[in-house]
Amino acid sequence: MGALFGLMAALTITSGDFFSRRVTNEIGPIVTASATSLVATLTALVFALVTDGSPIAGDMLLGALSGVGFGVGISTYLHGVFISSSAVVAPVNASLATLIPFTYASITGGAPPIVGVLGAGAAILGLIFVTVGGAEASNVRGGFPVAAVSGLGYGIGTVFMINLDEASGNWPLVSQRGVAVLVVVTYALARRRPLLPPKRFAPNVIAGGTFAGLSSILLLAGLALNAPAASVTVSLFPAAAVVSGRLFFGDSVSRFQVMGLLIVVAGTVGIVLA
Repeated sequence: MGALFGLMAALTITSGDFFSRRVTNEIGPIVTASATSLVATLTALVFALVTDGSPIAGDMLLGALSGVGFGVGISTYLHGVFISSSAVVAPVNASLATLIPFTYASITGGAPPIVGVLGAGAAILGLIFVTVGGAEASNVRGGFPVAAVSGLGYGIGTVFMINLDEASGNWPLVSQRGVAVLVVVTYALARRRPLLPPKRFAPNVIAGGTFAGLSSILLLAGLALNAPAASVTVSLFPAAAVVSGRLFFGDSVSRFQVMGLLIVVAGTVGIVLA
């Protein structure tokens, strides 16, 4: 079930990216990130209010620390894509964001079956094929360190969410998303970018932010059930994004990406079987 929730989280991330991309194509990624992050925080707050759970100081602190990682992750990812290429930034980011929580969860929770380990390795390999095969790399020297910081932010941020008390419910996500907003807003102000898009983009911003908030809720559920499996399957969203880009935005798909998608599916099956 942990793998399933992680996969559902990956699909909601892709759905959020679909709506966010429609805004980004018009006004840029930074203002889109700040606006959708705010909506994601409100979504997490609504779920926390209507579901079981109460704010526990220790878990709220862990959520806030996770939010720092997520905020750094999204801010540096956007910067990395801007100065380099997604072919450089995405595989480095996704690999670190997957390996860090997977390794931590495997060590603290006991070594997973060999089938799960092989499945995780296959999924990561396929993810690299999907991302690297999409475009010619540029400015590797500039993009690689920024991508590494982004992957560390996401990976470490996810680690903080693994050992939360179930009694806190979704409240740690409120502090996570809230702190992430502060980080993104700080980044936007430092780069002298607007924080909110024009009103005509509101429907897409609301949809994108809602899906982003739902992705955190699903990921938290997956981490509680099976942290190693969820930490891998949630990282499959770039593969789903390739399909979305091809269907809705006319993106080209290379043979390497198709091969990567097949490897990702095989790896995911291995994780689920484990």
